[in-house]
Amino acid sequence: MTVSTSNQRRIEREGMSSSPTKPTNATSKHIPELDGVRGLAILLVTLYRFSRDIPIDTRLGGLLHDALTLGSRGVELFFVLSGFLITGVLLDAKSTTNRYRNFLARRSLRIFPLYFVALTIFVVIIPILTGRDNPFEQATDKQFYLWTYLTNVHMSLAGQWNFGRLDHFWSLAVEEHFYLIWPTIIFTVPNRWLLRVATIGFVVCLSSRIAFAAMSQNDVATDVFSFFRFDAMLIGAMLIIHQRTRSDGNDRTVGINRLRIGLVVTALATLAIALFNRRFLTAAETAFPVTFALLIAVVLRPESRMNLGRLFRSSLLRSLGKYSYAMYVFQSPLIPLVAMLPSSMSVFERFGGDDSIIAHLCYIAFMFLLTYGIALLSWHILEKHCLRLKRHFKVA
Repeated sequence: MTVSTSNQRRIEREGMSSSPTKPTNATSKHIPELDGVRGLAILLVTLYRFSRDIPIDTRLGGLLHDALTLGSRGVELFFVLSGFLITGVLLDAKSTTNRYRNFLARRSLRIFPLYFVALTIFVVIIPILTGRDNPFEQATDKQFYLWTYLTNVHMSLAGQWNFGRLDHFWSLAVEEHFYLIWPTIIFTVPNRWLLRVATIGFVVCLSSRIAFAAMSQNDVATDVFSFFRFDAMLIGAMLIIHQRTRSDGNDRTVGINRLRIGLVVTALATLAIALFNRRFLTAAETAFPVTFALLIAVVLRPESRMNLGRLFRSSLLRSLGKYSYAMYVFQSPLIPLVAMLPSSMSVFERFGGDDSIIAHLCYIAFMFLLTYGIALLSWHILEKHCLRLKRHFKVA
């Protein structure tokens, strides 16, 4: 499960809102498989987003709907990957000067331009053009929380999904909160203690979510509150810390620590299921980020890069990974905008009516390609130009 230290220390990819992995200089290497992992994450989320209206009155429709619904777990894959990559970047920057400034500046150049341009379109320009009766009215009324990355905080306090077609911005807020907190921990805690600190943080976050779910009826807060979702990012962080400490030979007990982590997760998940109380099943959901972390670990094994790695090096998944941030931002808002077009579904209904699975699959394919096209434009018009400025803020 080891990867060369030089490979891991040259990773430039950083979570859901990342630019593609590329060399930092002529001799550095990158790990293209991680582009593909991100591509898998956005593929899962996008298929889920556009499949929610698939008719379930037939066995095939029900099976297809249930399968695509699992795509919502792609967000957790983003979280795990973010924790893995961000922690690697922070470890590289730990001994450099101006490390806080450079890290936050690079993150800002990646995240803020697209985020704020998209917000301007959705809650400023479209409402001005269409008036109060527009698909983003809910978000417009509460836009303060969007501009300040407090979307998930407002949702948690209200106990509602109340931002309409911008509900999915909750996950961007979670990542931003992690980026503000985690660097301080990485930069101040000695390396030999980092795995223990990350493990404790994981257990505390997971336990807090379980306790809150048991005592509260607020399922939305359980799903979106930042502290309750940091466990997935910390799993990714533990993976990279484990690989770094093992490859450096600084900690010979990491195998035992990893076993303890697995036992804690397994025990909590088993307890949740055994209690037959659906409110405790939030513990069992941790199986998804654990599985995704194992996937990343397997993909990075040298022997896997000749077989499983080939899949994640495919041009399709890597391309999706490259444009994943804009795809994530725009996919949900596109649904009401396309629906506003005259007879927007009539073309698809020709394949068997509005209850036809074929018609809905055609709709999914069309929306997927449209989202990809808009993300492609976003990359070339905005994102890549902002990323060039990162050269002024080196982290390693």
